[in-house]
Amino acid sequence: MNNSIINDKGVQRLYPLRDAEDPRKVTLIPISQELYCELYPPIWRTQKQMQRLGRCVCPRSKLWACDADCPICQYRTDGDLISLDTPAGTAEDLTVGDTLMDDAPSPESITIDRAMLELLYQELDELDPEGRCICGLLMDHSEREAAAALNMARSTFKRQWERTKTRLRERLKDLVD
Repeated sequence: MNNSIINDKGVQRLYPLRDAEDPRKVTLIPISQELYCELYPPIWRTQKQMQRLGRCVCPRSKLWACDADCPICQYRTDGDLISLDTPAGTAEDLTVGDTLMDDAPSPESITIDRAMLELLYQELDELDPEGRCICGLLMDHSEREAAAALNMARSTFKRQWERTKTRLRERLKDLVD
């Protein structure tokens, strides 16, 4: 045997080579440790990804034959994969893609959120103008950066921030409930 195909632990590394005529027939060929380390990590990644997606149902006893050529593998399945162009229901022009829920916020929820934010800012202006400044700073900065921008100790900043939140919560508890 060629020593370059036996690693330092005395293990011979093999690679599954598919037959060009019959893709289900696999022959194991010896390869070097370097080639093994180069070829197998992408194969393992593909195996795991396809298993997670439900597209690989290869039994453990046959994983040695995997070369990550999934399109021709006998253990490949489409899982629950469907096309977005598949007709949905009885409507003529409706497809699965048309029925998928959009995660983007609706215009109504954006309008409501904006109105609520304006109400919060109005209450903050009446309640504590410095509290509004704190809120504005915390939108883009950490507590430490906001405290430095207001030229106050972080502990003082945290105490004022907690006081502002408590007062605002009490003032708006009827609106939120």
